Amino acid sequence: MNIIIEQFLQYLMIDLGLSTNTTSAYRNDLNQFFTSIDKNNDSINYTKVITRENINRYIKIMQKKQYAATTISRKIASIKSFVSYLEEEGILFENVTKSVETPRKGLSIPNTLSIDNILSILDYLKSDTSLIGIRNLTMIELLYATGMRVSEIINLNLNDISIEQQHLRCTGKGSKQRIVPIYSSIATLLSTYINFTRPKLVTKKSSDMKTVFVNSRGAKLTRQSIWLLTKEIVHATKIKSFSPHTLRHSFATHLLEGGASLRNVQDLLGHSNISTTQIYTHINDNKLLEIYDKSFQR
Repeated sequence: MNIIIEQFLQYLMIDLGLSTNTTSAYRNDLNQFFTSIDKNNDSINYTKVITRENINRYIKIMQKKQYAATTISRKIASIKSFVSYLEEEGILFENVTKSVETPRKGLSIPNTLSIDNILSILDYLKSDTSLIGIRNLTMIELLYATGMRVSEIINLNLNDISIEQQHLRCTGKGSKQRIVPIYSSIATLLSTYINFTRPKLVTKKSSDMKTVFVNSRGAKLTRQSIWLLTKEIVHATKIKSFSPHTLRHSFATHLLEGGASLRNVQDLLGHSNISTTQIYTHINDNKLLEIYDKSFQR
């Protein structure tokens, strides 16, 4: 059980860019929930204990202890996020939290980058012409160009990419595959990296490695290595709230602002439910309000 929770917390911190304090709050919320069911929660079979009945019973326990509505809402939100993660990973096949009602909270709008922010990041990466520098530039631009998750890009294999047809095959959560187009400049960048840079990073020991992005020893990249790269970028460019997932949010937002349909963005992101993609329409609404306020200051 604890291994699954730690994997979920790593996903929150590395993929979504949440802070250490926030991920610690998630850990405490989940441990409290499972402890309320069984004090010896190391032995819990989460597929059996995550039920509507147990979650509703947990809500009643918190209400009996006179927890604030905002606290209850946050704790249940932690459970819902965890269950959604298990569902997307193919570990749970039913999201039992969808019918669980909790005190309402305001809509959480994901952070996105402006086009100028994206250009600043790419300009910074272009300044490093070393083998690792070229790899970093290719990887970050590909994340923005496709909206891929960190887990998807570190597992991307050479035979998943077609430079000629300008698309790649992406294996997402629950082993679901989707085809994502790539524009010509990133196709050229990828071709250069694969044909000239990557062979110099691969060693005899790692010659059978099929993953596209490798480290200086030719081994497969980890989530942590990409997380460290984003921290370096934040320090160098002074851009706030930047994580690999910010690039995914920016990819979706910029597509919608450019006129793409919500359904097309859903397919490109690999969302199983369009309601997940609809969050980006709220971002556009907020942008319209900002433009309106600047234009009509009275």
